[in-house]
Amino acid sequence: MKCFLLTLFFVAVLGRAPVLHEDGKEVIKNEFIVKFNPETTDDAVIKHMTRLPHQMEVFKKYNFGKFKGYAVKTNRSNIELLRDDVSVQLIEANQVVRAYADCTMQREATWGIVRTTMEELKLTGDYSYSMDASGADVTAYVVDTGIYLEHRDFEGRALWGYDAVDDPSPKTDLNGHGTHVAGTIMSKTYGLAKYAEVVAVRVLNAGGFGSTAGVIAGIEWTAKDYTQKKKKSVANMSLGGGLSTSMNSAVAEAVTAGVIYVVAAGNEGQDACNVSPASEPTAITAACSDNKDTMCYFSNYGKCVDIIAPGMAITSTWNDGLDSDNTISGTSMSAPHVAGVIAKYLSESSGNPTAAEVSEWLTKMATKNKITEIPAAGSATPNDLLFMDCT
Repeated sequence: MKCFLLTLFFVAVLGRAPVLHEDGKEVIKNEFIVKFNPETTDDAVIKHMTRLPHQMEVFKKYNFGKFKGYAVKTNRSNIELLRDDVSVQLIEANQVVRAYADCTMQREATWGIVRTTMEELKLTGDYSYSMDASGADVTAYVVDTGIYLEHRDFEGRALWGYDAVDDPSPKTDLNGHGTHVAGTIMSKTYGLAKYAEVVAVRVLNAGGFGSTAGVIAGIEWTAKDYTQKKKKSVANMSLGGGLSTSMNSAVAEAVTAGVIYVVAAGNEGQDACNVSPASEPTAITAACSDNKDTMCYFSNYGKCVDIIAPGMAITSTWNDGLDSDNTISGTSMSAPHVAGVIAKYLSESSGNPTAAEVSEWLTKMATKNKITEIPAAGSATPNDLLFMDCT
């Protein structure tokens, strides 16, 4: 390698070639565009190409007019080897490019879903989304009180999955909480991912209570169901309790299996690292904001939070009638906003991103430093507000 460096690369008199756009929102990992200086001869290009390290996989070559270069798959450290070659003008991170899709507009939408599409606080009532990012072919597991499947706003896209509480199962939501969560994820009127399907995983009873044992059983079911079907999936758990190593471990195992887990930070106004499943690092933990971009007074906070999302006075579907709704507050309402955005992202993704990749994408896309009144004790809370525009 040292001989290669001496023979091919040497320090450019005018400085090293820059590496551009590595902070782009949709960078393709370990792919780069290398552009030669306009005066570089064809012979110089051939010499450069024949001496590239074998770890560099060239998959496109360009040579028209004064534009000469290539696209390469390699790790970031290898790119450093190219920067001192005087024939290289610049290196650029490869990025996703897509057709400009027409945006579908929903008028008089609930404030929470509107806020996810606005970088500035402009609650116009207009929610815009691309049909390419509508949640189609994505499953959202709602690990909660069940779902009232017959609600008209679900348009037949709500399915029953598993019941860890009752046998025989009522196969419905006797509380309302899970129906509300599902509605925010995918319902026609109140939802973000309007073509996703939801699957009810009932782990809480009519009073909204359950146990660690039951929740773990529900998590296990989602992992096994995903493994069997291999369909792009996100799971939402708007629930919590005391710190549980077993529950956190179960979430981590489901994430390893391929299910992206979104969990509520909790409503005790304390460090989210003190509760489960919010403290599980592989889960995406959502804290709560209101319609003035203030952190909800009850929201948990701290370094275990990954993202902040609308959760105060959220209107969504309910369980007491075919067209019923209810307006409630909590980090329980924040988590499904995140799950809905993830379902949108998964539906437009060509592959099946991992939970870590989705978390990184959420952080890149997030609107920065908009949330006020984050408690002093929660100074480690990332000031990242959920965002995905119509692209």
